[in-house]
Amino acid sequence: MGGQCCSERKGVVAKNVRQQSFGLFSLFGGDTPCVAHTVTDEVFKKYDKDGNGQMDKTELGAFFRDAFPEIDSSEKIEVMMNVVDLDGDGTVGVNEVRAFLRHYNPATKAIKIKTALIVIDVQNDFMTGTLANQHGAHVLPGLINGMRDKFDFVVISSDWHPHDHCSFVESANDGKVAMVETGDAFDPFTNVTLKADLDRDEHTQTLYPRHAVADTEGGADHGDLITTPEDGRIYKGTKANIDSYSAFFDNCKANDTGLTQMLEDQGVTDVYCCGLVFDICVKSSALHGAEMGFTVAVIEEACRPLSMDNNETTRKELADAGVSIVSVEEAVARVSAKKEFTIEEYMRAVAKGKQAKKVHNKMAALSSHAPHKS
Repeated sequence: MGGQCCSERKGVVAKNVRQQSFGLFSLFGGDTPCVAHTVTDEVFKKYDKDGNGQMDKTELGAFFRDAFPEIDSSEKIEVMMNVVDLDGDGTVGVNEVRAFLRHYNPATKAIKIKTALIVIDVQNDFMTGTLANQHGAHVLPGLINGMRDKFDFVVISSDWHPHDHCSFVESANDGKVAMVETGDAFDPFTNVTLKADLDRDEHTQTLYPRHAVADTEGGADHGDLITTPEDGRIYKGTKANIDSYSAFFDNCKANDTGLTQMLEDQGVTDVYCCGLVFDICVKSSALHGAEMGFTVAVIEEACRPLSMDNNETTRKELADAGVSIVSVEEAVARVSAKKEFTIEEYMRAVAKGKQAKKVHNKMAALSSHAPHKS
């Protein structure tokens, strides 16, 4: 999913980077949404002197001095290093620079804001089917429909599994899942260990009743949910050998769904997540979004959890990663507010998301979709 930048545009960018006078305005040269990731490649070619794919403080400082005359002191460069270094390891990688550049508007020398609503798994099987939510999910389509037009871009993310997907208990009992455990009488919501393959490592998988199979009624969007041809579409869990809770990556982060590229192509900076379920797929998507450098909020009012018991833990994990928890009213107010900020305002906001990767990595295991009565 998500298109690539045109070769003509890349050539223009490369030519501008080679010019002696290096400035972001000459690099961007317009408002083409795909520029941020192309420019990042050229920034690393010019400033990553040892070619290790990381820029240290000296290399990043040289870039900032050339590109942003307003960052005119060692103190300001130190602040910017701390902001752009999202994982806090003392160096800056490609994704971290991309996260910053996608915000910058060289024409106004300000940080531009463009919003996206990510609607996660509002599908028949999670609403009324084989994995029907038990906590009032019937209200979600109305809430989502009522706010969707306030956002600059809307993405519909869906589970879209092959018939014999590795997460299906039926697949395991039919001997179609390569796993450590043996037998043919596994119960739904049992945890098993999938054997490593060429695509991903060995890892734990929860077995669910067959759900959200591609091109079936159970996998279709809920009938009350408004969608348009202009919406972005992400299909996750499409490979038989690996599940994907997050709308950004699969559960081993071995495969990218294309959502990051799609959002960058649209010039999106701020992501709002909603849908099913709050404590699994919505949470995982929000954490990955923050890890990829987006400013992320979860609209909890427009979500429902698998288990009410998980709500407090989920809120803490999201807060630790710098992800905001907001109501529908708060989300609408935010996306209706001003669309540009000074670099100083941006630095204060993005600094809150620095812990997203650490939070996601320390989670021992993602929750199962086992129904809870709480």
